[in-house]
Amino acid sequence: MHSVLEILLARRERGDRDDGHRVALAVEGGGMRGVVSSAMCAVLERAGLTHAFDLAAGASAGALNAAALLAGVADGCTREYAGAFTSRRFINPARLLVGRAVVDVDFVLDYAHPDTLDADRHQRTLDAPVELHCVACDVATARPVDLTGMRDRDALREALLASSRLPWVGGEPVRAADGRRFLDGGLIEPIPLDTALAAGATHVLALLTRPAGSAVPEVGTGLSDRIVSKRLHALNPALVDAYRSRPAAYAATVERIRTEPNVLGVFLPEGSPVPGRLERDPEKIRAAAALATEAAEAALRG
Repeated sequence: MHSVLEILLARRERGDRDDGHRVALAVEGGGMRGVVSSAMCAVLERAGLTHAFDLAAGASAGALNAAALLAGVADGCTREYAGAFTSRRFINPARLLVGRAVVDVDFVLDYAHPDTLDADRHQRTLDAPVELHCVACDVATARPVDLTGMRDRDALREALLASSRLPWVGGEPVRAADGRRFLDGGLIEPIPLDTALAAGATHVLALLTRPAGSAVPEVGTGLSDRIVSKRLHALNPALVDAYRSRPAAYAATVERIRTEPNVLGVFLPEGSPVPGRLERDPEKIRAAAALATEAAEAALRG
């Protein structure tokens, strides 16, 4: 059995984390593809492993999924990916026609349902004994920033919005209280492995939303890529370089996950279909969640 699993299962058995290790959960996002890591988080939740981690790092939708896990609502979050999150309140391309963002993450944070995502979940995220680290991209430096140590709901909301503010379709960058501006953490560090290690992790369980063997598509000359590149260039030309270098950086991170002895990655099987970033078809989303559940359950069996 992989050392990461051995430590997590031993901690669950003992009921404490007093073993000298610092174990992190690294959660990839990807818009609606985030249902994959959400379903994997739900498997960890049902297995009673949430509090076996010392910290959870997430980028973009991965940050939202990590927050849901710490609040004890990862299963409910997964169900709402194919429910409320497919509504036009959350994703509506027609809003571009009136100069508004296609994706409204505020809706996700405000949404509440007693059977899935209750209104008190954000406070439970803050109160959890597991640190939450939200990866965002600093517009001024074009570098990843670890937003952590949030003490109240406003700070948590700001961190989650900053981590998930997609360029162009998400609207203008999130301006923090200190004046810094942030974009989606997935732009610069889609798999928050380095953030977890920088936070002192000795072992990392990484939940990936792209299937094994897949890669980030190269930035092309299509309309969407041209618009995103133009918007990023207006904010900081260095952001365009980061955007174009994502495929190589992603591949390098996946290789590290596969080869570093204290890092365990959970992947969908090669060739698995996954939802698009703005997917709204509930059946496609449920199918991806089912595949992710099987993959995570298999990983926990060692």
